[in-house]
Amino acid sequence: MATDSTQYSNAYRAALVLPMLQRVCSKAGLDLVSRALQLYYLARSPDIPAWAKASIFAALGYLVVTPDAVPDITPVLGFVDDLAVLTSALAGLSGYVSPEIRAKVLLKLQEWFGGDVELPLENLPESKT
Repeated sequence: MATDSTQYSNAYRAALVLPMLQRVCSKAGLDLVSRALQLYYLARSPDIPAWAKASIFAALGYLVVTPDAVPDITPVLGFVDDLAVLTSALAGLSGYVSPEIRAKVLLKLQEWFGGDVELPLENLPESKT
């Protein structure tokens, strides 16, 4: 069953993404939140082309929209579809994720999850040395 991504793009609202992520942090897990934050900060970057922003808005819109393929209230599996959509969008846009964006994500995750948050190496800002 094909999904019309414009439905989700139209649901995207920047003001809804961060508050929604804060609400689901404890349920969704670090991976989902990290990927969503990367896309959120990418969308705010002036260097991202319009086609990429459309993809980001569709993915984040899917996360925000309540009725989706697997209801988010479903134990364990509730956010699997959301994670898959975010991962797919991020895979296509990974070349645009700068060390600055990764640093912003890490700071936000530390703010929400605590200063001792550790991410896998691929999610950390690259060293400039």
